[in-house]
Amino acid sequence: SLDVDPEILIARLLKRAELEGRADDTEDAIRRRMEVYTAETEPLLAMYRERNLLVSVDGMGEVEEVGQRIVAALDAKVG
Repeated sequence: SLDVDPEILIARLLKRAELEGRADDTEDAIRRRMEVYTAETEPLLAMYRERNLLVSVDGMGEVEEVGQRIVAALDAKVG
């Protein structure tokens, strides 16, 4: 599970909308999609958390950094 501040996600998606001309990425639409995602995903995350199978990773930073954190977290979990 990637942990990222929701306001940072919104800012990133609004920037993407601006760069790519995406009319569907309004702030209201993004916030609604995030609400639905959270509501539908949290029960699954809770189940994995309870079974000690959830790996949370800081999703802030450059793609390469986050990728390295993901690999390290999974290696630690498997190893």
